[in-house]
Amino acid sequence: MTLRRRFCAALAALFAVALSARAAPLIEPAEKVREYVDEITAVHITVAADPLVFARERSDLAANARDYVTLAPLEINRTGKRSYYWSGYLWTTIDRRDGDPLLKRGDQLVLIADGRPIPLVSDDKPLREHGVGQTPVRVPVRSALPVLFAADLEVIDYVAHATEVHVEWIREGTSEPLPLWKDGRTGLRAFLERLQAGR
Repeated sequence: MTLRRRFCAALAALFAVALSARAAPLIEPAEKVREYVDEITAVHITVAADPLVFARERSDLAANARDYVTLAPLEINRTGKRSYYWSGYLWTTIDRRDGDPLLKRGDQLVLIADGRPIPLVSDDKPLREHGVGQTPVRVPVRSALPVLFAADLEVIDYVAHATEVHVEWIREGTSEPLPLWKDGRTGLRAFLERLQAGR
């Protein structure tokens, strides 16, 4: 092959690569934060799209059975009045048709971040009373129990930058750990950055 032919072949290959790159759709990075105005209440919502998910094995009841806690930081902005929460779900892969509730009266959930205990205190109000008409965190399974725990930015920031995070489920004086099953700490940091950028 002559030098001229080799040059033309190389040029044609480069042109084909450039053309295919131009035609290829741009791949957007996964959304880390959802920010929107609630269609029902017109309240401004900011929530981490990638929540923390904690799980404990329940192999004593069934193979591959687990209980889960899903938590995502949430800001509710009602005309400038901002409130912060952990929004999420308690759910399980165990069949509970016998009516045994997943969360029993007296149960406590404590988020542990680098050894610091952070009690998860239920707000005891439905989201609608906070001006949230639609659930901000995707429902993992139909039977999941929605939860809303009071929070503040200092705690969310601490958890987002902690090295080790898990949940302790305390029932009748016995504490069971739920290790981190799906790490959403980058989503927490993106949530905090979004709030900071918006001020």
